[in-house]
Amino acid sequence: MLYGEMHDKLFHHQREGVAFLYKLYQDRRKGGILADDMGLGKTIQIIAFLSGMFDAELIRSVLLIVPTSLLNNWMKEFAKWTPGLRVKVFHGTSKAEREKHLEQIQRRKGTLLTTYKILLNSWKQLSSFSGKEFVWDYVILDEAHKIKTSSAKTTKSVYAIPSRNRILLTGTPVQNNLKELWALFDFACQGSLLGTVKTFQMEYENPITKARAKDASPGEKALGLKISENLMSIIKPCFLRRTKDEIQKQNKSELPSHLPGDQSKDVAPTMPSLPQKKDFIVWVFLAPVQEEIYRNFLTLDHIKELLISKRSPLAELNILKKLCDHPRLLSPRACGHLGLEASSYSEKEVGENEPSELPDMKRNIGHISDERLLQESGKLGFLVALLERLRDEGHRTLVFSQSRKMLDVIERILTHRHFKLMRIDGTVTHLTEREKRIGVFQKDRDYSVFLLTTQVGGIGLTLTAASRVVIFDPSWNPATDAQAVDRAYRIGQKENVIIYRLITCGTVEEKIYRRQVFKDSLIRQSTGDKKNPYRYFTMQEIRELFILEDTRS
Repeated sequence: MLYGEMHDKLFHHQREGVAFLYKLYQDRRKGGILADDMGLGKTIQIIAFLSGMFDAELIRSVLLIVPTSLLNNWMKEFAKWTPGLRVKVFHGTSKAEREKHLEQIQRRKGTLLTTYKILLNSWKQLSSFSGKEFVWDYVILDEAHKIKTSSAKTTKSVYAIPSRNRILLTGTPVQNNLKELWALFDFACQGSLLGTVKTFQMEYENPITKARAKDASPGEKALGLKISENLMSIIKPCFLRRTKDEIQKQNKSELPSHLPGDQSKDVAPTMPSLPQKKDFIVWVFLAPVQEEIYRNFLTLDHIKELLISKRSPLAELNILKKLCDHPRLLSPRACGHLGLEASSYSEKEVGENEPSELPDMKRNIGHISDERLLQESGKLGFLVALLERLRDEGHRTLVFSQSRKMLDVIERILTHRHFKLMRIDGTVTHLTEREKRIGVFQKDRDYSVFLLTTQVGGIGLTLTAASRVVIFDPSWNPATDAQAVDRAYRIGQKENVIIYRLITCGTVEEKIYRRQVFKDSLIRQSTGDKKNPYRYFTMQEIRELFILEDTRS
C-alpha cells in the first residue's frame, strides 16, 4: 500500500517502477536494477517504494549511497515526499555527528544517506552495530555505474556491506561491455543470477563479442543472437529500463477518454510531455595559428618514435585534443616550443602588479589580448558569436568543457563582453555553494551562461532554466556527454532543447567522433577503461589519429 496522496502524484511509469521494486521483494529476489533514462524520476520511485515498505513494517534499515553532489538533492526529495520518514546523513566533518546518526538509524529505524567517498573509509563502521555484524534490509546505490569495474576500491567497499536486498539506480546501464553488465548484476543479485565472471565470459561474453566482429561467420552471428536473447530473458525479471521516447509514446496512446465513474479516479497524472531535443554537430575550422602548431607538433621526432613503439599514445593524443580547443591550454614552454609566440612576459613582472598565487592559466593568458585569444582558436571565435546571438534571442546556455583552463579563457572573454555568468567546476567542493549557484541561475534570468566542467556538471544536477547546451570538446566516452545534455533535458524543461557539439574538421576530434558514431560495437558507450580508450584501436588506426586531414571540409 502506498500513502494515497503520494500515489496520486506519481506518473504511470513511476507507479510501475514501484510495483517492479516490490515484486523483486515478493519474489524473494535479492535485488535488481532500475535503469530508467535520466530525468524520469528514479529518485521519486525509490522514495515512494521505501515509504510503502516502512509503512507496512517490512523493513527497518536502509543504506542509500549516492555521489556527493546529489546528497542534498536526495534530502530535499525525502523532505518533500515523505516528511514523516526518518532520514539521516552519514557525511560531513563531524565524526561524532556521523556516529550519532548511524546509531539512531540502526537502533530505531530509517534511512541513512552516505556517499561513495565516505564509504571507502567507513565501510567497517557501517557494517557493524555494538560489536556485531549489522545487516541492512536494503542497500541502494544511486549512479550505480560507479561500480562497473569489479576490481575498483569503491566496488570492493560496497560489497563489504552486508544486506538482504540491493537496488542499483543508473541512467546509463552498460550497453556494450558485457563484463560491466556482469559486475552490476553480480552486485545487485548477490551472485545468484549470472554465475562467476569466468563462466559468464565463456557462456555469454565470448560468443556475443565474436558475433559482433567484422569477420563473424553466419553461424557465429546466429549463435551470438540466440545467446544475447537468452541473456536478456535471464536478466529481465531483475531489470527495468524505460526511455523518455517510450514514455512519450505511451502517453500519447493511453489517454483514457471515457472510464466508468469510479475508475477515472485512479488514472495517473500524465507526465508533462518533454519538448524536443535537437542535436547539432557544428564543424569548426582550425584558426591558421592553430593549424600551424598542430602540424608542427605532428612533425616532431618524438611523434615519429611514438608511432613505432608500443607505448600508449595517450599523452600525445591529449595534446592534440587541447590544440583543437585552444593552443594556450598547453604549458607556456610548449607554446613557445611549437612556435606560438609567447610574449616578452616574465615571472618578475607578476610580483609588481598581481599576486603570483593566481592560477597558472590566468597568469598564462593575463598578458594576451582578447582579440588575440579569439584569433588563436576557431572554436572560441564561434562560441562567442553563438553565445552573443543566443543571449540576444533570450536563450540561456550551459557550456561544458572538460578543462578548467578552457573555462578560464571563455570566462574572461565573456566577462569583458558583459555577460552575466555562473560557473561550477571541481574547485567548488562545497555542496551548499554549488546549490546556491544553481539556485541563482535557475531563478535569475539575467544570467545567460553557465560554465561547467563535464565531470562535475555532468552528474545529477538539474538546470532546466537553460534550453541551449554547448559541448565545447567532445569526450572519448559518449555517455559522459549524454549525462551533460540531460542536465537541461529532463522533466521540468518547458522549451525545446538544442545541443551544439563543436568539432574541428580534419583533426583527432573528428576521428574520435566518427569512431563514436560509426563503430558502436565493443568500446562504444563505455569501455570501463576510461584511462585508456586506445587499447581498442589497431596500430593502423592509432597512426591515422596522428594525421591531419583536410581542415577546411
